[in-house]
Amino acid sequence: MFDFTGKTVLITGASGALGTTLSVQFAQAGANVVAASRSHYDEVAEKAGGNSLGVRLDVTSETEWAEAIARTEERFGPLDILINNAAYLRIGTTESIPLDEFRRVLDTNLTGALLGIRAAAPSMRKAGGGAIVNVNSIAGLTAAPGLVAYSSSKWALRGLTRAAAKELARDNIRVNAVHPGIIETPLAYDPDGNPIVPVDNLAVPRNAAPAEIADFILFTASDQARFATGSEVLADGGYMLGAIA
Repeated sequence: MFDFTGKTVLITGASGALGTTLSVQFAQAGANVVAASRSHYDEVAEKAGGNSLGVRLDVTSETEWAEAIARTEERFGPLDILINNAAYLRIGTTESIPLDEFRRVLDTNLTGALLGIRAAAPSMRKAGGGAIVNVNSIAGLTAAPGLVAYSSSKWALRGLTRAAAKELARDNIRVNAVHPGIIETPLAYDPDGNPIVPVDNLAVPRNAAPAEIADFILFTASDQARFATGSEVLADGGYMLGAIA
């Protein structure tokens, strides 16, 4: 369906369920894949197959971002696509969440994306342009009790997406966001294994498979979406419609 032959993509949070799925699907579509994560990155690259490279990347570190881009260019040449997928979720209310955990969520979900765009843009200019996809969330469109840090980070990510889209447009670099609903990953459950957000009364009463969300992300990164920048693609199974029963 998608053809990324000759394109190089860097995916953050590659060791997670969605990140691994993205790595595999981009590789299957012909891309050179850089699977970036704090751990298990080589395993993901091996699973993706094709022309894949695993790199260590803590998205909150400017130094590690510079090293990741340098290794990408050394192996494949300039970067064409960046998927800011790394995320951290900590349950806690406005009054209860520890301040250091609030900051950790923002550092990963917001500052990590900022540093990624900052590191990737010069490489994309060498390539003549590129596409950046920020993996946001329905938490960036609404809010839920106990997710104050996550929601705050994702709402702020919307502003970053739009600002970067304007700033990079003349460099032929598109910046868009995909807002998934609840994905069947460990992030969908609390430490006791209970769903953080019930989906039984949604229009599509189930969690999304990672592959379903990956399809939206690949489309947004592809040339088939070349007229879109600063856009927000919603893939939520009807969550934003509210309960139907």
